[in-house]
Order: sequence, then structure tokens, then C-alpha cells
Amino acid sequence: MLGGMRKSLLAITLLTAALAGCGPADEPVTPAANPPAATSAAADPAPAAAAAVTPAQLCGLLSVADAVRITGFSEIAKATPSMSGDVAVCTYEKSDGIGKVITEWQPNAKTMFDMTKAKGERVSGLGQETVYFKTSGQLSVRLTARGDLFHVFMLDVRAHGGDPKGGAVAIANIVVPHLPGA
Repeated sequence: MLGGMRKSLLAITLLTAALAGCGPADEPVTPAANPPAATSAAADPAPAAAAAVTPAQLCGLLSVADAVRITGFSEIAKATPSMSGDVAVCTYEKSDGIGKVITEWQPNAKTMFDMTKAKGERVSGLGQETVYFKTSGQLSVRLTARGDLFHVFMLDVRAHGGDPKGGAVAIANIVVPHLPGA
């Protein structure tokens, strides 16, 4: 029985290590049973204090016209705001709902950023520290010492004339100056 437990622990450890190598695109999933942020704010003031950027505010920082111009995808028709846990999300998508670009504002993510930044390529000129992850088409900008982050996910490698990194940087150059801590 002890040998079976060791094999199980080894398998879990290997799986965890393999998933950690996938980069920071894997966000924690919030169970559907959690109450909305407005309801839980009275019970737990920390998330409300951290919510310095709402999804609607985030979507307002990059127009659909700018998303079309930067990506080169004329079929981007709308910007859809949403929340994922304490992360403000804006998805720029086609009229059929297929996303092309995602922007996110994530509070208090210093540990996650520090753990994953070595797997990316450093980019200068944005925030306190910026890293691009080619495998996920993700640009992550650390805005504050506590680790408030801005992310751009280019969901199509054809974006920005086949230069998704350049497109992500162009989007960040528009949005980041308007974010807290920038």
C-alpha cells in the first residue's frame, strides 16, 4: 500500500511540474458557487479594495477600432468585459464570439509573476518589468511592487502581420499608461 501511495504522489508531483511549465496563461478557476464580488465585498473587504480596475474600465482603455488596427483583424466587432475571480478581463472578439485578443488586469500577482518570468523574454519600456511568453502569445506587465499585472493575450499568431509580440506591445503601450501604478 505504501508503494502505491508513493507512486500516486510521484504522479501528482510530475503532473504539477509539467503543468507549471505551461506558462502563466493558466489562471485559477473560481467555482461557480462563489457569490458575485458585490455580494462578497461586505464579508471580505480585501478583494473590493484590490478591484481598482473594472472590466468595463479595462475595455474602455482600448477601442475596438484600435484592436482592429493593431491586430489587422477587421472582423473584431466587440469588446466583452467579464471577471475571472479578482481579474478584470476584456475580450476583443468577432461577431460570432470567437476571441482574437484578451486584455486582463490582475491585482496582487507578484508571486505568480516571479515564478513564471524566467520562462519568458524580457521586454523593456513598459511598467516595472515586462515579459513576453511566445508559446502563449502573452505579454505580462508588472505595474506595482505588490504585483498588479496587465496581460495581453494574442490568440492568433497572424495578428499584427505575423508579429503577435509587436501587437501585444502596441496594445500595452496604449493601455498601461492609464492603469493604477503605471
